[in-house]
Amino acid sequence: MKRKSDQTDRAALLRDIEEKTAATLKVITPLGFVMDTAEWLTIANYAKKYCTTTHVVTNWIRRGLIPEECVYTLSALNDLRMVKDQVYKNANLEVVG
Repeated sequence: MKRKSDQTDRAALLRDIEEKTAATLKVITPLGFVMDTAEWLTIANYAKKYCTTTHVVTNWIRRGLIPEECVYTLSALNDLRMVKDQVYKNANLEVVG
């Protein structure tokens, strides 16, 4: 029974994230790059969506499992880091869940 509850919880969490990202916000970076929040997630939202932790995602970034071009730091927002919303082939073996 716990498995079904876990699946229901994950489905509800995914719906919540999708609803929040549906109301997209476009951010223009200092370099003129337009960042669409439907394609980029904060580390916390990325971790929630892909059932892992912020610590693991940060380690993936540090170790290069998430490529440099898929991470963007918004210095105007207190160095908030955004991660491109996709599954990373070399990192997905370490997903917590």
